[in-house]
Amino acid sequence: MFIAAMLMLLAVVQAPRSTREGGAAQESVPVEQTLESFETLAEYRLQDGWAPRFQGARDPDQELPWPYGGGFETPWEPASAYLADQGLALNGPGGHSEVVLWRGLEWRHYRFDAPLASARLDPGKGNRLLVTLTLGHDRYETRLLEIPEGRVLWATDSGPWSRFSWDGHAVLLGLLAPRPEGAPKPGQPESALLLATLPTDGDRPESTLAQWDEPELPAPPRGWPVRQDQLWDDGKDLMGTRLLVPWQTGAHLWFPRWDKLWLASGNQWTLWRLEAGTWHRQASGPGQLVAQPPLGMALTVPGRKSEPATRQISPLEAADWTPVPASVPAWPDYDPAWLWLSKDLAATTWDQRWGEGAPSLPKERQRQALLRAFRPEWRSAVGLRASVKGWIPGGPETALREAAEAAWVWVGDRAILVRLQATLRLKSVKTALKR
Repeated sequence: MFIAAMLMLLAVVQAPRSTREGGAAQESVPVEQTLESFETLAEYRLQDGWAPRFQGARDPDQELPWPYGGGFETPWEPASAYLADQGLALNGPGGHSEVVLWRGLEWRHYRFDAPLASARLDPGKGNRLLVTLTLGHDRYETRLLEIPEGRVLWATDSGPWSRFSWDGHAVLLGLLAPRPEGAPKPGQPESALLLATLPTDGDRPESTLAQWDEPELPAPPRGWPVRQDQLWDDGKDLMGTRLLVPWQTGAHLWFPRWDKLWLASGNQWTLWRLEAGTWHRQASGPGQLVAQPPLGMALTVPGRKSEPATRQISPLEAADWTPVPASVPAWPDYDPAWLWLSKDLAATTWDQRWGEGAPSLPKERQRQALLRAFRPEWRSAVGLRASVKGWIPGGPETALREAAEAAWVWVGDRAILVRLQATLRLKSVKTALKR
């Protein structure tokens, strides 16, 4: 009886404590009320003057730098300085930069003697690091590195951005063509964007240029370069399988597979396919094209005269359009933050919702909980370094990586990787991204 009494007393004493502290029961305190709910997975102490930031970060279809909180850390989003649950892209004083990755319970450093404009890890195995460096005014270089060795697989002159295809098998980069003096001639686009693709594995392909010679599709604009010797000097230096496309304000591009590329510029869309080492147009037509990643593509075609606009959807691999019933609510304005969990449900990490299935997705509640939990850490950092208040004046910076069930929290002097609570919402997100 004495032993039984002692065991009961021990259970009573331990019961209010968490299991990580040796308690006898699981924690039941809501995530918003306890820092203990966020397990620290890794922590990186930043030297003064270093920060998870890019220099002039921009994608061709994202006019302003993407907020560093980011979305679901998916290949169709503009680059974020927080690389999934793997590491950080850092810029520092004197034009130096580095990517630090958490591997094997230690930090691995990949250093560069130029500022970082973009950095990404491949969405498949995570064994390729893609960086774009700022070498000078309007001069950039893109490199593909093998991880963890850090060996440079290839490097090329480029524009200020780079990205992986959604399947992780290829890289897309490009640069804007020089603007001709004066106003564009009738029938000419505002500007042109030269795109190039390179494989992440295997030998570098011979550089080619799309010829726009498909007999069933319209001819390119008058005077459009279709031979490599017609490109400007920087365009000739861009290696890979290339295509020069019209590019207007508000244009978008999507690269779901190594051999498929969707483009929308003005009121015209085009699906390109890579065949025999050269890009060819597979289909083209009028209408406003947007992506519904990772499910497919959506198209709105204006009606003639008094007729209403029609809407259609297609798979990613081919322009195989299916009409959408008029009863379906209007799609949200395109933004890379949207993740389409089903044809009836879309959401962002800021908990914006679309569709009738929205109530079935649990509310996102961990971002605000992280801000509250780590605010004391931010206050301490503000007292230690004057630069913190300039970098993040409103409090900690958080970047949810829901697909990895993790989040980055930058408090000023440290970047902390924490584990999110395993919720039904995280499960729903991971399921959608596996398609």
